Amino acid sequence: MPVDPWNKFYRYIDAIRFAKRERHFKRSLQNLAHNLGFEMYAYLDVRSKAAVAISNYPREWQVRYFKQSYQKVDPVVEAAKRKKAPFTWSMGERQFKHGEKRDFSREANGLGICSGVTIPVPAGFGHMSLLTFASSQAMVTENQKLDHGPSIAVASLTHAYLSFRHPRFRALGGIRLTTQEATCLRWAAEGKSMDETAKLLEIRYTTVRAYLDNAREKLGAVTLIQAAATAARLNLI
Repeated sequence: MPVDPWNKFYRYIDAIRFAKRERHFKRSLQNLAHNLGFEMYAYLDVRSKAAVAISNYPREWQVRYFKQSYQKVDPVVEAAKRKKAPFTWSMGERQFKHGEKRDFSREANGLGICSGVTIPVPAGFGHMSLLTFASSQAMVTENQKLDHGPSIAVASLTHAYLSFRHPRFRALGGIRLTTQEATCLRWAAEGKSMDETAKLLEIRYTTVRAYLDNAREKLGAVTLIQAAATAARLNLI
């Protein structure tokens, strides 16, 4: 009798239908990781200058990853953008000749993030989300390799649930706007010019422009329209 490739995923699919809080999603992902033979999981939504995630990776690594913008040098993120299909990886230092990637792999290995499986999923408008299962083993075993069809479907389902049912998860990447920046950006989103916003808030035009420039830079946006759209998507305004 053929083995059902979905068998390892059924319980997870059932569980996330009723996941109402962040801890419920984390528990479901933790259980799925264990069922697949891994110790850790990470859902990462990669954007132009930022990334957001939920994960059970060591806290020290999570803080360092976002503080240092490691998504820019992460070889797993780089491979996901190139391959656009599920793949296995290893953080063996010998395969990385360049300094940043070699240092990255050394740090990851030191915290037990040594190998894993990553499933990339297009997240719309040039963005990408990744669902990763990781292990402290040096290499992924045959039993840990996943069937592409079910794994892509489950990664897509995870992205959809986290993005649409729980939009606050999208603001976990460390992007923070001040009250003044958020207020000015909100007025811009409502169609107000900088001059109109300055009059409404009873502050100088140059002050409004400075707040909006700061917000745009934090959000990695080129225009105010893009900044407002990104902030709205991240639930920041």
